Amino acid sequence: MRYTQIATAKPFVGAPHINLPDLFGASPKKPVILRVPVTGERPIKYGAVGLPTGLVLENGIVTGKAECEGEYIVTFTAENAHGKAEKKVTFEIKENAILLTPLLGFTSWNAYDSDVSQENIEQVADRMVETGIAEYGYSYVNCDSGWQNEYGGKHDAIMPNEKFPDMKKMCDKIHSLGLKCGIYSTPMLRAWGCPKEFDHIPGCTVGEPDELFAITNTGVGKIRKEKNNVAQWTEWGFDYLKYDWAPCDPTNAEYMRRELVKSERDFGFCVTVSASHDYITYWSRYCNSYRCNQDSWAAWDNFINIYRSYFGFIYDVQKGHFFDLDMLDVGNGKYRKEGKSKFNEDEELCAYTLRAFMCSPIQLSSTFEDMSEFELSMYCNEEIIAINQDSAFYPARPVMMFEQDKKCVHIFKKKLSDGNFAYAAFNLGETHENLVIHLDETCVIRDVWKKEDQTTRDRIVFDMYPHTVRVFKATKAE
Repeated sequence: MRYTQIATAKPFVGAPHINLPDLFGASPKKPVILRVPVTGERPIKYGAVGLPTGLVLENGIVTGKAECEGEYIVTFTAENAHGKAEKKVTFEIKENAILLTPLLGFTSWNAYDSDVSQENIEQVADRMVETGIAEYGYSYVNCDSGWQNEYGGKHDAIMPNEKFPDMKKMCDKIHSLGLKCGIYSTPMLRAWGCPKEFDHIPGCTVGEPDELFAITNTGVGKIRKEKNNVAQWTEWGFDYLKYDWAPCDPTNAEYMRRELVKSERDFGFCVTVSASHDYITYWSRYCNSYRCNQDSWAAWDNFINIYRSYFGFIYDVQKGHFFDLDMLDVGNGKYRKEGKSKFNEDEELCAYTLRAFMCSPIQLSSTFEDMSEFELSMYCNEEIIAINQDSAFYPARPVMMFEQDKKCVHIFKKKLSDGNFAYAAFNLGETHENLVIHLDETCVIRDVWKKEDQTTRDRIVFDMYPHTVRVFKATKAE
């Protein structure tokens, strides 16, 4: 039984709605790929006014290279038989101005583990479009570890194994859908996530271990191969790098970041898995996202550990730089197939809401096979996603934290760019609770997961069962 009620997602029904954030960024003279996400009945006629010179909109996808730096107000339109929608988006064109809002997309690890293949990645991209997931702003299709083989090729870089026969073809396929593609690596001599058919897989350094760094997975090599690998990833057409090692340090991150910035493509850059707060001045300036928590899997204790990792980074959220609460383990992934998933649907909603409300990247990690109505509706609530992508970039701050015996209730408040506020309440304990959130003024109260207005008053009154979440938006009454 699921206690939390959520609205049913209908991505291809009704009037059009444009699900772009208020901000989009790209470097000048580097390729741009932006699928304009629009829900509503097909066919849809797309339009754009004010695009930077060098960019064009065709079949709902913006491509090209912006010629000049600057800030541009672009008005997008989408029209179908039921009406017309309009959305103004600020394009920031300047060096490395990418992922200004948290990444929305897919990553392969919890879906496929190290058994991931090119066929899997291409199928996921197709399913994101066919099911309508892409129409809610999910735009990255990221391949985690398991693609690697030995060094070679014209760039003397890490080559793919036989499960990935043509990396460039894969990237081209993803780009043709208006989506972007990501890849995984590490500065360590040996990468985590080694497929069972290999003894080990390489990272972006080689040679003898460098005594300056930890010996995790035999350490970081003295011979640097960041330039080689970035040249190869650029040639293939990747747009994002998950860079994974422990302990994370700015020195190895900076070796890689410099090569990414010099590339002919824009690269989103995530450092993981132990990006300590000791180096927050670096992470929050130079990394689009940074992680310091354990890997996610579908168990409540694991969720609580990841949940609590947020508290050390609450006040570090800023445009283009976000604390990463790791990929989701909800939906149809490896743990569910193996019968190891221990989440019920309410707990899955808690896991999703945590990422969405706390300004984390949201990386789905499901195969999207035989997707249920619940799963699609969890992924595809445009009002929840809008809170995640809100351009005010205010952190979600706790306003009530009560923990006693089996009781554990936390309530967070987040100011939004429209001047209103959103609230998320998590009942992490084992007791049924009746709760009240007192507001500063009379507001229209909206249940965001249900997408229903409730009442107009100066308080939010609700009850919560154990292991559930509620999200509300309070809009000032006129």
